[in-house]
Amino acid sequence: MESSQFTDGQSRYETIERMETQGATCDTFRVKLYGKLHFLKRLKAVHAGDIRYQEALRKEFETGYRLEHPHLVRYLSLDGDSILMEYVDGESLAHRLATNPEYFKNRKNTDKFIRQLLSVVGYLHSHQVLHLDLKPDNILLTRINDDVKLVDLGCCYTDTFPDTTGHTHAYAAPEQLSGNATDVRTDIYAIGRILESLPSHSIYNKVIARCTASNPADRYQSVERVESELPSARTILSYYLVAAILLLFVLAFLLWPRQNVKETEVLSETPTQVQKPDSVHVQPSITNHVPSSRKQEQPDTRQTLPAPSSGEELSAPSSNEELSDNQRHDIRQQTLAIISPIYQRMIVPIVHRVQQGDYDERMAFLQDSISRVYVKANEEVYAELRKIDMGSHYPHVSPEEVFVEQQNAIGDVMYYYSQVILRHRHPGVKLPPNPFAE
Repeated sequence: MESSQFTDGQSRYETIERMETQGATCDTFRVKLYGKLHFLKRLKAVHAGDIRYQEALRKEFETGYRLEHPHLVRYLSLDGDSILMEYVDGESLAHRLATNPEYFKNRKNTDKFIRQLLSVVGYLHSHQVLHLDLKPDNILLTRINDDVKLVDLGCCYTDTFPDTTGHTHAYAAPEQLSGNATDVRTDIYAIGRILESLPSHSIYNKVIARCTASNPADRYQSVERVESELPSARTILSYYLVAAILLLFVLAFLLWPRQNVKETEVLSETPTQVQKPDSVHVQPSITNHVPSSRKQEQPDTRQTLPAPSSGEELSAPSSNEELSDNQRHDIRQQTLAIISPIYQRMIVPIVHRVQQGDYDERMAFLQDSISRVYVKANEEVYAELRKIDMGSHYPHVSPEEVFVEQQNAIGDVMYYYSQVILRHRHPGVKLPPNPFAE
């Protein structure tokens, strides 16, 4: 009990307990008022007489008081040098990462956290508020249900309170450190740094890279755009299948020869092996991590993934558990190991012939031929996948999840070789990473 340190107005609290974690400019307390716990934030004695800190405290309260969001702590009252707020029973993200990092190795938990964080930051932006001090210490996870609660608007910027009092160097964007103008992209930079601190951050590498670009113009322009780019197994599968529908049209228009040439030659489904140029490298290693190339900046031209020809299904009724990142990695590596010899025999020789110019005058014919060979190759891949039945190795996980990871691996390989073919005709096409060489 520390009621002797409080003013007469503040001594109305039934209990006052100093919290373990203290701020740089404020002392923090858990107080009870009318039987209900609250959080009290009070300026440290050394800052209590400084008008700058007094105004910063008032700015924080007046900004927070008008906001209402399920993932933002509620501001209740301002009393002199203290703010009374909603009490959150939980722990900071920094503490969770230090004591239980395994929590974020579950993809479901990580996705939930990220989407809730983006939701509340997007809400702030829609109300003309920049947080400007997003960091693990300012993000709480509730004890019940592990929901996000964003706290501490002390450094925020609004139209009516443009002055800010500081930032945290490790999460501050370059424009903050240099004293230049800030905007929503400054918060997006910090979000990227926060994602980087998560154990499973490699899944979000593409999003992180764009969030943390040094030039604000190269970052996402809104948190809604960040959310739309988050990878998801099911959305990636849908993306592949929808994009595959466009492949024949893309090949038809991009690879159409300058003059039509009638072609009656029938391409062998097992063409003669030719010398491999350096630009095609297929040596899968099941010991190296092979991240999935989910989305690319250039137009997507993935082929359609044919269903297993035998009518057997690789999926079964769903389970409540999800694949871990290590399990996804293992499934991908095993699938690539199956794809490699089949594609080496059936697809890679065609790619080599394209690169050597064998089809420069008959690209229209190539479109139909390679589509048929892809179908044959993938039928063999699916047959091999059915033989080893990867789903049986993960009895507590839905086989559908295993099937999705297998299709993602097949789609990445098909997309890579499709882009290699396009690049022969259009050198400006940017190649995605080779799934076998990453």
